[in-house]
This record gives sequence, structure tokens and C-alpha cells, in this order.
Amino acid sequence: MPRAKLRKILPSHEKIKEQKILRIFGELLNKREIWSLSRKKILGGVFIGIFVAFIPMPFQMVLVAFLAILFKVNFPITLPLVWITNPLTMPFIYYAEYEIGNFILNVKDPIKFSFETMEQNIGEIALSLYVGTAFLSIVCSFGAVFILNLLWIRDVKRKRK
Repeated sequence: MPRAKLRKILPSHEKIKEQKILRIFGELLNKREIWSLSRKKILGGVFIGIFVAFIPMPFQMVLVAFLAILFKVNFPITLPLVWITNPLTMPFIYYAEYEIGNFILNVKDPIKFSFETMEQNIGEIALSLYVGTAFLSIVCSFGAVFILNLLWIRDVKRKRK
């Protein structure tokens, strides 16, 4: 991905600072390295954004912002990636994570997954859900970084020719 394309796609420094929930980071948002468009910073931001996106928890944007600042990766790319899990995709992703967790743990008699049963049986569902979450987060994060890295290198080589 060329830097010019990323500059057009990613939200501006000012737009991100306007987010009320991110004001808790204050001056940390002024660190130069979290706004870098280098390949390594972008790939790190993609990894963190996708990894956190698959974790079933509230306030994912706050966690992803904290991790981007902590690991000094591209901040603007992490925020939109968290929205992979949005109200439309959450049920499908969490169900897939639960089923993957059941498969990994070899659960013999799994509970029928629904949001009603999730509240009633959170203790039994949680282990399978979070094992599936760990698996899916790791696989999707590494997969996305690998593919993006290949595309980035290919694009740079094509432009050099």
C-alpha cells in the first residue's frame, strides 16, 4: 500500500483527537511514531487492530488505542479495524469463535449458543468462547499481516520497475 493511498484513507490527526473516548490519552496522541506510515508501523497497527477486534469485550477502541501507543504502531489504522466486529457481524463472529473453541477443547455436549443462553450459561460458554477467540484472533491477525506485507512489497517492486 503506497503511503499516498493511506493518507487519503486514514482519518486525520485532528479527526481522531476529536473522539471523546480517546481524550483520556491526552498528549500521548502527539507521539510522532504512532502517526508514522512506515510499513512496519502499519503492519503492527493492522495486527493489533484485528487481534483486538475479535475479542468479545466492551470498549475495544480504548484498548486498541492504548496498545497502539504502548507498542508505538500506527494509531489511525488500528481504530477502524476494531470495527470488524460491529453490531451486524458480532453474532456471526462470536458464534464461530464459540464453535472453534468447542472443537479445540473437544466438548462432547456443547450448549446451544444464543444470546439468551449466553447470559444464563456464561460460565460454561466462556471457556469455549475465549479459546476460540484466542485462536481466531491469532490466525486472522497473522494472516492479515502476512498478506498485507506481501502486497506492500509487490507494490513497491512494481513501482521501482
